[in-house]
Amino acid sequence: MLTLDQYRDRHGDPATWCAAEIDSYIVLGEITPPEPPLYTYAEMQDIAADHLRSAACQKATADRLAAAGHTIAAGIHRRGALDAQQLAAAARHGWPYYEAYLNGW
Repeated sequence: MLTLDQYRDRHGDPATWCAAEIDSYIVLGEITPPEPPLYTYAEMQDIAADHLRSAACQKATADRLAAAGHTIAAGIHRRGALDAQQLAAAARHGWPYYEAYLNGW
């Protein structure tokens, strides 16, 4: 069965479609609606909050390690905190953006 993405791939830019192509696309969307995202927007906000908590914990650990003179270990935790902050930023935009970030797109 043809999906909405496949239809767009075959017919190009929707701005150039004729009325019949637009009608076909609308009907296709009613017959086979796109899959819902894996996580809702609200769930993604919870995931973003979890990443921010992780970032705060890793930063605190990095600060303690740096104060004790463990610079290499502190650097590892600082990089982990930065990664968690970037994941949180991606998660705040919703599942498609988060998924793209995770897959390096």
